[in-house]
Amino acid sequence: MDEIKVHISEDGNLKNKENTWDFFKRFSGYWHLGPSTPYLLIFERRADEHNSSNQLFKHVLFSGRIHEGSLIEYFNFIGENNKTGALVIISGPMKKSIFFKDGQIRFSTSNVKDDLLGEILYRYGIVDKESLKIALNDKTRKLGESLVAMGKINVTDLYQAIKLQVEEICYSSFLLTDGSFYFYELTDENMIPSSIHLATRNVILEGVRRIDEMSHFKKKLPSPDVILEINPEASVTSLKKSEIETFNLIDGKITLRELSRRNHLGLFETTRIIFNLIQGGYVKIKSRSSIISDISSGKGNIRQLVEAYNKVFKYIWTKTPEIQDKLKSDLSTFISKMEGDLALLFKGVKIKDQLQLDHEKIAKNITKHQTDKTNLFTSLIKASDEILYFLLFSSGITIEPQIEEELQKLVRNLTAK
Repeated sequence: MDEIKVHISEDGNLKNKENTWDFFKRFSGYWHLGPSTPYLLIFERRADEHNSSNQLFKHVLFSGRIHEGSLIEYFNFIGENNKTGALVIISGPMKKSIFFKDGQIRFSTSNVKDDLLGEILYRYGIVDKESLKIALNDKTRKLGESLVAMGKINVTDLYQAIKLQVEEICYSSFLLTDGSFYFYELTDENMIPSSIHLATRNVILEGVRRIDEMSHFKKKLPSPDVILEINPEASVTSLKKSEIETFNLIDGKITLRELSRRNHLGLFETTRIIFNLIQGGYVKIKSRSSIISDISSGKGNIRQLVEAYNKVFKYIWTKTPEIQDKLKSDLSTFISKMEGDLALLFKGVKIKDQLQLDHEKIAKNITKHQTDKTNLFTSLIKASDEILYFLLFSSGITIEPQIEEELQKLVRNLTAK
């Protein structure tokens, strides 16, 4: 959004550029000047003119800009001074609201998808995707009520999920480094739509611990999508129960993210456990060569890999109707000039319509060279990327980020098998 500038003249008239007035249409209604200074004007909506019966927020008690770590300070201020109200946090399109009563956290909301109750329920392995989908389609009840009625969760599960939701919204807000915040007085504190009670001090301490530890964990576990494998010689008898249970779920195919769902502990706690297991020599991150060796063991895996790239090649074909013959010729020339392992991979491979590669011929070429199979499969992944980049260069187009993300996700899923 472009910066909006308003000019107040010496005689008190409000001036602005014609094309910026549209910005203010969303704020139509009656306003009055709130607590302001010569450097800051705050206008508050008049509740008696705008749905006063449903108005939750009353006056802004304080506001400011977010910088690294600043929200932790304000959480602490609210808690230490037993404040009641709503802390609204805005950073770009993101908006989170944390409700306090007598300085303690009672409820929170967020427009971020990962903060939704359904996402929490799935991420912690409390419900499966199909049950969640059915419950979300029930518009007659709230999500939690619907899942309880379906018998998928009980009241204890629902309480734990809502508690986790509130905590994670708070923890994620601590990580923000820019944006704005506003602390509102409430028209009626009994309108806070939750009976959750969280000690603000405990949330702050846990949030600070997580920030500190996650920066340390990322040195060993840079992504939640890494694949884990166990050390078969390790003895786990000295480990804690949660560590043993997590250890027993590792099969050389599971990612850290999926592991955190299956053990019902969430990403942070699972990351902490895996970090400690790595430090103790019980677990390690699966190497790329090990992953490739696994997935190159069957023709079906080769087919899925090639088809994942073929899908994007077809997208490029459909976006370039005027030069399709040229692209097909260019790609044939590009493949014919491959050398070494790549020449072995693509020997006799013909480019089909829509720039499709023949996965059966590629699989036969890999099978012929059993001793070099792992190296050849490594080359196939690299070659597929190179072909994609060459086609983008030759066509002069770019692909949308979500298409490339989908391709990488397909490849990651394949390597996790």
